[in-house]
Parts: sequence; C-alpha cells; structure tokens
Amino acid sequence: MGKGRIINYKLTNKNMKTIEISEETFEKIKDQLGDEVLEVENLDDLIGKKMLFQCARYIYYGKVKTINSAYIELEKAGIVYETGELKATSVSDFQELPSNVFVMRNAIESFWKPKW
Repeated sequence: MGKGRIINYKLTNKNMKTIEISEETFEKIKDQLGDEVLEVENLDDLIGKKMLFQCARYIYYGKVKTINSAYIELEKAGIVYETGELKATSVSDFQELPSNVFVMRNAIESFWKPKW
C-alpha cells in the first residue's frame, strides 16, 4: 500500500488491533475517530504540543519543549494527582511546578493528549 495511515482501535473487551488505511478511506471516516487525530511518526512530532505522560510514579502534563535520548522537557508543566474521568474536559487535581520538568524517557509508561 502507498502512503497511508496507521489506525489503532479496540473492540469492546478485545485486544488492541492495528490497521493501515489509505488517505481516501481516512478522509471518509475521520469524523468518526474523535475530536482530534494526532499523527506521531516519532517523538519529535510532540514538540510544541501539550501532552500527558504517565510514568512509573507520577503523571506529568505540560507543553513539550525539547526531546533527547534521555528525557523530555516539559514547560508550563505540573503533576496530575487526579485526572477525574478520562473523557472529562478538565482535570481534577493539577499542581503546577515552579519550573520546567524533565521526564526521563525510560520511566514513561504511556502518553496521550487529554481533552483538557
């Protein structure tokens, strides 16, 4: 297949599946995929975006400033002590940090762009 999109999806109570679809198909179904589709080919695509990083101990949220092989630097960042419902439009308990935070890449379990 030529240039296409990789789509991850999960059927109720099933494992995560991945499919590749054409740009034409993506254009037809993108409204059904949610509010925003964030295309990430490598971590550098996250620079300038506000992202949430769930790590071994804490959840960090902030704007990605720089990325290198050891860490991701977040500005205007904080620790999320309670997210509330994951589909919520605001966070339940976010404590802003006084300066940028450096998240060690090997401590990251998952990351995503929340709706808040």
